Amino acid sequence: MKTLAAKLLILVAAIGLSFLSNYFIKGWYNIIPWAIGALFIGYFSGSRRTVIINGAMFGYVLFLIYILLGYSGKTDTGSIIKFIAFNVLFSLVGAIAGVIGAFIGNWLKRKFAK
Repeated sequence: MKTLAAKLLILVAAIGLSFLSNYFIKGWYNIIPWAIGALFIGYFSGSRRTVIINGAMFGYVLFLIYILLGYSGKTDTGSIIKFIAFNVLFSLVGAIAGVIGAFIGNWLKRKFAK
């Protein structure tokens, strides 16, 4: 049950950060709260396996929601299907970024919290 609650909290954090970034932070520096979130996830994750899963989940959902919120293109079916396919694939980059940030957060915990 504890891991399910942690996963739900990570999903809520990713969705919240994507809304925050889309509506209140404009420009490249919206990456700063994303990186801080990934560092926290890595810091509070236990094992390396958990770090990978939590970081990937955070990054994927964050990118997915952020890009969906910013869509202002055509509304015909073909365009929407192409956009969704692009979004699902591009969010894999977010998953990789989330894993890297979470690994750094976990490394910082192991390095400095003794």
